[in-house]
Amino acid sequence: MASLMRETHPLALKVMRLSRPALADTRPLPLDSSESVLAQPLRDIEQSQPAASGQVFSDLQLADPQHPLDAFPLSEALVLPRSFGTMFLGETFSAQMCISNDSAFVVRDVSVTAVMQTASQQQPQALAESAQAPGEGQQLAAGQPLSLQVSHEIKELGTHVLGCTIAYLSAQGERRTLQRSFRFQAANPLVVKTKVNHLARDVLLEVQVHNATHATLVLERLRFEAASPFAAEDLSPPALWGSPAGFMQAGDVRQYLYRLQPPAAASAASVEHERAVQYATALGKLDILWRGAFGSVGRLQTAQLLRKSPGMFLIEVDGAEVAGCVSVEAPFVARVRVRNVSERRMAV
Repeated sequence: MASLMRETHPLALKVMRLSRPALADTRPLPLDSSESVLAQPLRDIEQSQPAASGQVFSDLQLADPQHPLDAFPLSEALVLPRSFGTMFLGETFSAQMCISNDSAFVVRDVSVTAVMQTASQQQPQALAESAQAPGEGQQLAAGQPLSLQVSHEIKELGTHVLGCTIAYLSAQGERRTLQRSFRFQAANPLVVKTKVNHLARDVLLEVQVHNATHATLVLERLRFEAASPFAAEDLSPPALWGSPAGFMQAGDVRQYLYRLQPPAAASAASVEHERAVQYATALGKLDILWRGAFGSVGRLQTAQLLRKSPGMFLIEVDGAEVAGCVSVEAPFVARVRVRNVSERRMAV
C-alpha cells in the first residue's frame, strides 16, 4: 500500500562527486624465463614497443635485476574512484548533478537549486540556481538530460548535507517539486599542536604538524602569520626533512620552531607599550597549503593561536652599578635603577 501511495516523478536526479583519478594497479604475475615459454616473448615486446606494454617507466633497463620492468605495479591507465571517498577540511567539494527526463512526454519550466547545509549554519548556503523565477526554467524532452556542476570549499568539520531541489511543470500543468539530500562527513587532514615558551620578552612557539590521512601529502607552504605587536622568525632548518617539496607520508609528524619578538625599536618604548606586549595573548595564525594525489589542492588556516599572558611585575629593577673595588666585609655604594611599571603610584 505504501508503494502505491509513493509519489513518482518523471525526472531522475543523480549526483556524482568529481574526484581526481588514480593510476591503475596492474600487479603483474612474475615470469620465470627458465620455466615459462611466454616470458622471453613478453620481454621482447617490452623492449621493442615500450609504449604498448602499458608500463610507466619504459626507459628502465630490463637487464638490470634491481629494476625489472615487469615487476612495476602501476600502468599508464587511469581509473576513477569507486566510492565517494573522504572529504578533508580545506578541500573543495565538486559534484556533477545530472537531471534526466525518464518519461515519454515533455517536462517544462525545469529549475534546479542546490544548497549546502552544515551544523553551524542557521541558513543553508546557496551553491547553484538554474532559474530565478517561475517561467524561466528549461524544457526537457523525453530522454533529454540536464547537467549542472556545483562546488563548495570545506571550512568546517563534521556533517555536510547537499540539498537539491528540482521544480517543474508536469504534463497536466501542475507545479511539482523533487527534493533529494546527500550527506557526507569532512575530516581533519592535519592535526596541529602547539607549545609556548617564554624567553625574556620573546616567545618561542613550537608547532607540530601530523598527517592524519592514509595517503601521502605534500606541504607546499607552511607560513606563520604573527599577530601584532610580534614579528615572527622561522628557526626551523630548511633542509631538515630531506625533501624540498615537503612530502609527508601517512602518520608522519613534523616540528617547526618560531621566535616571536617585538620590533627592535620597541625596546626603549614607553611603559604602556611594554605592558601591551607583555599582556598580549594572540600570537598569530598558521597558513598551510597542501596537495594530495594528482595535485589536488587543500588549504588549512588555524584559528588565532593564544598564550597565557606572563604578566608584569609591579616594579622592575635594572642591573646594579658599583664604582671602584669592593672589599670583603666592608660597606660599599651601589646604584640601582628601579622603575614603576604598574598603573598606580607605589611607595618604595
